[in-house]
Amino acid sequence: MKIKKKITGKLIFNILVAGLCLFMIFYFFYSENGLNDLLHSAVQISLFWLLAAIGFQLLYMFIEALIIYYFIRIDYKNFKFFDAVKVAFVGLFWCAVTPSSTGGQPMQIYLLHSMGIDIGYSTSRLIQKFLIYQVVLTSISILAFFYKLNFFVDALSSTIVVLFIIVGFGSQLLITGALVLVSFKPNITKKFIFFIAKILSKIRLVKNIDEKTANIQKQLDLFHSSNSELYKHKKTLAVTAFLTFIQFLAMFTVPYCVYRSFGLNQATPTDMISSQAFVNLVSGMIPIPGASGAAELGFTAFFNNFFTPETLKGATLIWRMINYYGVVLVTAPFAYITNGKTRSARIETIVENEMNEKSKDDAVRK
Repeated sequence: MKIKKKITGKLIFNILVAGLCLFMIFYFFYSENGLNDLLHSAVQISLFWLLAAIGFQLLYMFIEALIIYYFIRIDYKNFKFFDAVKVAFVGLFWCAVTPSSTGGQPMQIYLLHSMGIDIGYSTSRLIQKFLIYQVVLTSISILAFFYKLNFFVDALSSTIVVLFIIVGFGSQLLITGALVLVSFKPNITKKFIFFIAKILSKIRLVKNIDEKTANIQKQLDLFHSSNSELYKHKKTLAVTAFLTFIQFLAMFTVPYCVYRSFGLNQATPTDMISSQAFVNLVSGMIPIPGASGAAELGFTAFFNNFFTPETLKGATLIWRMINYYGVVLVTAPFAYITNGKTRSARIETIVENEMNEKSKDDAVRK
């Protein structure tokens, strides 16, 4: 008996994204002045600087695990560093393969719950971590913009670059504002979510509205109770903000190492770091896994003044292989830990179990 596979919108989207990634790889490798031409030219590529680029990317991933370890260890002393590595790598993988990096945190919450970490606790920690991430990224980008104002004004002459900056900056500010609202204004957050839920119910996009809103209420209560405890650890917040800053510097240094690998040395590290900060800002929220297409376009737009025409495409592909495809390759083996259910099904199961446990505890107390 033959099993018919249903063709869904998600499947079509994944096929299109995979096709786009393959197209980008072939374009930057085989087109004129691509990496293939570069490898057959007289340009010598330094292995030392390429290894340095890989090293800085690995440092970024190591600090990601360190930050998670630091957050969770506040109340879970048995949480080991290798556990943090697994959580970090699962997050990096699912962020890389889902639109706008939306898949990372749900899978991390699922994994942390399987390790015995309370869902409200892990959710508040991960959202707080993401809030710090957004604030540090936005701050670095603003500083970079004013530090290299003339350079960015020249880059703004391109309409496409302007659109990317508007979308990227607007998305980052919107996400950061939403996280601040969720973290500091629970009553406003609840009213807004319930308002949206009612609208979705009226247009019949959400069923069992009372049950859904009750679950949302419980999740928000769990989150805010854990979140209020976190703000008592100001030293932890300061340390994680500093680590996040170092983490970004490590990632933003990768293009400079790629640049030096071609024997180029006119640009300064701060020039390259400032440019990469803006590439990340404008492409980070593009709703395509890995911001495929947008990341490459941003890199060529902001780095074309540093690389020669003969090296720009090759540099873009090498940077992308280290910054994205290499990360997927390294973290993919950890994806089996969360293999099985869909992300939404995992979270619903976790929440249901968590609520049952809370109800049992309340019954025992009574």
